[in-house]
Amino acid sequence: KGAFTDASSAEKGLVAEAEGGTLLLDEIDTLSPAAQVKLLRFLQHREYRQLGSAKNRVADVRILAATNADLWQYVQAKRFREDLYHRLNVLSLVVPPLRERTEDILLLAHHFLTVYRKQHGREALRLSPSAQQKLLAYAWPGNVRELEGVVQRAVILAPSPTLQSEDIDLPCTHHGCAQ
Repeated sequence: KGAFTDASSAEKGLVAEAEGGTLLLDEIDTLSPAAQVKLLRFLQHREYRQLGSAKNRVADVRILAATNADLWQYVQAKRFREDLYHRLNVLSLVVPPLRERTEDILLLAHHFLTVYRKQHGREALRLSPSAQQKLLAYAWPGNVRELEGVVQRAVILAPSPTLQSEDIDLPCTHHGCAQ
């Protein structure tokens, strides 16, 4: 309370909220140099100070950092601290893009269909074979987020309970339009 102008109550920060669990640092490659220094210090000592507090606290959190960039290339280009890279790179998982995991496309599409048909009150919706083929034939440069958006749009706009190929709105690319 009172840590900054108009502060009227004490709020937990992200580190305190994650206490005893996992703190996800998404798009870690976008951190400013100053934020990289602060994060490195936090990772080394697990200490942080809540806004407005005079004393440090020790965090009991697991850190998970995510990026779609090649951090080692960022290190080589001097855009990411090498010491922070090594501190974060204890265990590395590489998830291939959706175009390399075609077996996941329909599983994810059905998942998103379930989520959005409930959200939009369209319980009877299903994917026709032609809609499924169109989803499988597309390269998904926007990965899972693009697939989710395409399915959500189809759920909202489809005129019938069976999503047809024409209900799946995909952009044209330099390789032509997905049919």
